[in-house]
Amino acid sequence: MLLDIKSEGGDPALCTAAQAAARQAKMPKPPSQAVYEVFKNAPLDFKP
Repeated sequence: MLLDIKSEGGDPALCTAAQAAARQAKMPKPPSQAVYEVFKNAPLDFKP
């Protein structure tokens, strides 16, 4: 379950590709509220 994606700078082409991939990915629902709370604002860093 992906609610929001935002770019915080870096290579624009890489950001666009990473955001497109994340939107298409199948994200499973967290198994519990506790797990959701831990990962709800987890940043993902992509580097070329």
